[in-house]
Amino acid sequence: MTVLEPRAASDSLIPRRSDKFSFGLWTIGWQGNDPFGVATRPALDVTEAVERLADLGAYGVTLHDDDLFAFGSSDSERRRMIDRLSSALSATGLVVPMVTTNLFTQPVFKDGGFTSNDRAVRRFALRKVLRNIDLAAELGAHLCHVGWS
Repeated sequence: MTVLEPRAASDSLIPRRSDKFSFGLWTIGWQGNDPFGVATRPALDVTEAVERLADLGAYGVTLHDDDLFAFGSSDSERRRMIDRLSSALSATGLVVPMVTTNLFTQPVFKDGGFTSNDRAVRRFALRKVLRNIDLAAELGAHLCHVGWS
């Protein structure tokens, strides 16, 4: 058990890295998608997100695979985005405590990933999750959430 140092009343509301606050890329980079229209905010670059969180004293960033690279990205694009995130993490000292697999946004998952009646969709979901377990390990995450279905 870690014992945290006492805080003075004047700085009790100022976050510190030792508080271990982490933020999901899907929350800080949310583009304000409207169910009846398109995104209402510009995309937030992952490097900028990590740098801004570091400036605010955050401990880490969590993410879905599809927050980091677009669904269906090529292996080279996927690697480019992982390397960009890794570089930003190294430069700022932020960590990735959790990686989550998105098995809900894309139409292929309309009946679920693991719960789909379509065997091919279930197999695709399993491959996506296994690939994300490798991503979580590469980024040093201690948790890997498999998705919602």
